[in-house]
Amino acid sequence: MPKPNVDQLAFLIEQLTHLPCFVNIERINLIEQGNSHSCFNVVDVHNSFFVKYFKIPNQIEQFNQLNQLAADKGLSPNLIYSDKFWQVHQFIEGTSLNLCQLPLNEKIQHCIKLMVRCHQTIEITKLTDIPILNIAKIIQPLTLYLTTPQQNIISKICQKLNSMIVITPSVLCHGDINFSNIILANKPWLLDFECACLADKEFDIAMMIAVNEFRPGSMTSVIDSCVDYYRSISDSAVKIEKIKVTCYLYFSLVINGLWYLEQYIHNGDELLKYRAFNQFELFDKCGFIAENLTAEMSRMT
Repeated sequence: MPKPNVDQLAFLIEQLTHLPCFVNIERINLIEQGNSHSCFNVVDVHNSFFVKYFKIPNQIEQFNQLNQLAADKGLSPNLIYSDKFWQVHQFIEGTSLNLCQLPLNEKIQHCIKLMVRCHQTIEITKLTDIPILNIAKIIQPLTLYLTTPQQNIISKICQKLNSMIVITPSVLCHGDINFSNIILANKPWLLDFECACLADKEFDIAMMIAVNEFRPGSMTSVIDSCVDYYRSISDSAVKIEKIKVTCYLYFSLVINGLWYLEQYIHNGDELLKYRAFNQFELFDKCGFIAENLTAEMSRMT
């Protein structure tokens, strides 16, 4: 979400200071992170916390159980407190992977290592509230603001994807393994499980490729390298279908582009518009449909 104005910030800080998990707050700093929520670093009795505000009430309740399981597995920071608007985590002193001066292949390896741990250590039988990935259910709300021709082209994409992808809810997918959701400290930490779902392993690989906006000479080569590395650090019985990764990549690029564009329309942040069209352009390069999605979506901006 856009940076809160002075009045909004004062309101949020006032609400934050009354959260029952805090005793004697010494310092509150606004954190510039992401596009959806207001985030803060709070120091209370010499302990440091990461605090996130959710504008839509009850948006996070279904993920509290998952946050705790991920923390128990050492994947993510401890969840300290949660209510319908606020989430408070242990604050990890480290560097976001997107800011680290590392070669791209090393960043990708950090992502996949955490992804494999997520898939292999969190038992989906213990998750009672996490949704199963549903292509139409995700795409449809993101098309409400589109013109009829734009809705028609998205509908064509959605129908084609549904005919090609049979979703198997076999693992817990993080759903948003981008570089900014990984902190390197004493070890790598995975943040923000708000897009988590039960799906195929291939979906997480595809979304990681899409959301980090990899621009290789060949999309096939980046899929091959990601899948090969996933296999190399997994149990020998793990099967990954590259064609399924490719299909999920088409889906990921579309929903990312639509989400960024919707956020841009709501708040006018030009960076979100830029990111939306990065996703549409990458989708068009894949040649999934004859129509040019980038050109069609540009008619409204």
